[in-house]
Amino acid sequence: MAFDADKAWVLWPEYFDSSRSRSQGRRVPKELGVPEPQMENIIKAVDQLQLGHKTEEGKSYPGAWWNKQGLLLVENNMPKTELLIKVAQKLKKIQKS
Repeated sequence: MAFDADKAWVLWPEYFDSSRSRSQGRRVPKELGVPEPQMENIIKAVDQLQLGHKTEEGKSYPGAWWNKQGLLLVENNMPKTELLIKVAQKLKKIQKS
């Protein structure tokens, strides 16, 4: 499947932040989250999954409008929940090293 930005999943760093609650935007289980996830590490995780992606810098998560970390558009070839879990697992390994 070719990358199509109009149909891509949107990933925000806040989805993977273990210091956030679910109501504050965390979308993965707390044990899969990482403290203060960085966009470059999320990009590395998506690269390891060999998925097409595009970064949009200067965008801010609606619940943290002051933090303009950006967002990542990722190829839509699996359910979003499955994608979030896979990215979180890779991200956890990247943050440890």
